[in-house]
Amino acid sequence: MVSVNRVQAALRPRFGDALVRDPGFAESVRQALSSFDPLREPLSALTLRLEDVLFNAVYVRVGPGMTYPLPDGSSRRLLMSDLSAAADEALFPLFDSWAPSRESYDLLHAYWMDAGSFSAMRALYLNYDAFLPAAEKEYIQRIVRENLPPALLNSWFSRKDESL
Repeated sequence: MVSVNRVQAALRPRFGDALVRDPGFAESVRQALSSFDPLREPLSALTLRLEDVLFNAVYVRVGPGMTYPLPDGSSRRLLMSDLSAAADEALFPLFDSWAPSRESYDLLHAYWMDAGSFSAMRALYLNYDAFLPAAEKEYIQRIVRENLPPALLNSWFSRKDESL
């Protein structure tokens, strides 16, 4: 089961504390994650549903301007192109909650390969040492180091931030 706190922690870097703590924002995402059944729908369908949930959650709270406040006092406008990255970030608490098994490894690995999901890569990196070949672990490290801002790297590669 995915908690609201875990969803908030996953979405806070993108949306800021004020938005993710707003009543119902993280809960709507948590409900979408909790209703996922990998035997009935593909992860790609869940990702599209999360994009819709996130769009609606932001729209309801900030209106058609889709501009929300950040902790540093600045504001950010949600672009349609941001929704897929935000949906992927929202998936990490779900992926991280799965017990490592061959089935969950295969599902995450296939999703990583098909969608380029950073959340699937992170779950594989952190939780699936027994299944993940060393060469792929090194490949994940390289992809992440080349694509994420340096400020996110330490928390991405470890569990130092226990709120995740």
